[in-house]
Amino acid sequence: MKRIFIILSIVLLVITLGACAQRTVEEPPTDDPNNGDVVVDPDPQGETQLVTLYFMNQEYVLTGDADLDMVIPVEREVIFGEKPLEEVVVAELQKAPEDEDLTTVLENISVLSVERVDEIAYVNLSSENLSGGSMTEVGLLQQVIMTLTELENVEQVQFLVDGSKRESLMGHFLIEEPIGREDMGQ
Repeated sequence: MKRIFIILSIVLLVITLGACAQRTVEEPPTDDPNNGDVVVDPDPQGETQLVTLYFMNQEYVLTGDADLDMVIPVEREVIFGEKPLEEVVVAELQKAPEDEDLTTVLENISVLSVERVDEIAYVNLSSENLSGGSMTEVGLLQQVIMTLTELENVEQVQFLVDGSKRESLMGHFLIEEPIGREDMGQ
């Protein structure tokens, strides 16, 4: 009986020591010249698409002439992939247009996010620098709505300010519900 107890104790000791022993697993050598560091490609590859962006007509802004178009379409090739196409085109609207006869209302407005759910694009703007007269507000709405509804899967745009629905962006035009191209008189 004593012999069985000693044998069981030895077996238990071997199992315990075997389970607690540290095992070192050597990683196979790699020929990675970056030594495991993440490298970001300065020229990212993605899908390229020709999109139509709408910019403010500078002459309309200066004169207020109702016979002129408020926004003018401009075709531009954009690269997207890591970011959704909707987010990329709104970012393009924030850049000054190449044509000096055009301008953008979004240049000094911070866009917090752009997402699409079903056929509605949600554009979340920061309240910082979000001020202006009715022409500025309607121009911003026209630029964003006309541009986003040119995309295949967007029918309407819901504007948010700091993540929440608001009555208006700048006090002149209701934005509580999603707005489509037809709501802008187009």
